[in-house]
Amino acid sequence: MPSADRYNRQILHWGGEKQQQIEAAKVLIAGVGGLGCSVSQLLARAGVGKLYLVDDALIDWPDLNRQLLYTEEDIGRPKLQVAQERISGINSKISVEGIAGRIDENFHCPGDITLVVDCLDNYTSRFNLEESLNSGTFLVHGAIDGDQGQILTIQKGTSQPLIQLFAGSLQPQGNIAAVGANVLTVAGLMANEVFQVIFGEAKLLNRCLILGLGDLHFSFLEV
Repeated sequence: MPSADRYNRQILHWGGEKQQQIEAAKVLIAGVGGLGCSVSQLLARAGVGKLYLVDDALIDWPDLNRQLLYTEEDIGRPKLQVAQERISGINSKISVEGIAGRIDENFHCPGDITLVVDCLDNYTSRFNLEESLNSGTFLVHGAIDGDQGQILTIQKGTSQPLIQLFAGSLQPQGNIAAVGANVLTVAGLMANEVFQVIFGEAKLLNRCLILGLGDLHFSFLEV
């Protein structure tokens, strides 16, 4: 099927030139949990040329309320393996490569990426992810805890590092509260920012969007 047919609705929105930029992009998605499942499939459906997926966890029952790539039949299977299968089934024309393991101090980010998307759930891995990037690489960060969400774009080497931005922040103890509808809202906005970065029109560069999804209160924090 020609891409003009597959992508005709979004080409009506952003045009053929931007669609070509999307198809040439190579994006690493760190974590295919709640945010990562939805961000990855939105990028795949839009035609992002290559997706690198990183994860080391197994699918469990509490994942199913928000991790939309997985079903009951997947319980106990590696998230990375299932995510690769499902994303490839969504769009067989793109390349999907899995990177198994934790993002620790020895993690090496592929050198050909356009940008990375932080869908992680802990600060240590986020700091390691940023440290692994080449100077000039963009990182779209997203996080959610209950009704509270945030999205921020930074550029390695020019923006204030995450380890400084989140200095003093405490990692929540135990499981993080997560409702499917809230996770999808944040993931959709993250995917939109990914597209804007690809187009060279980042809306949240050094500007954190803070979401209060309980009372629909949105605000911005310059960083």
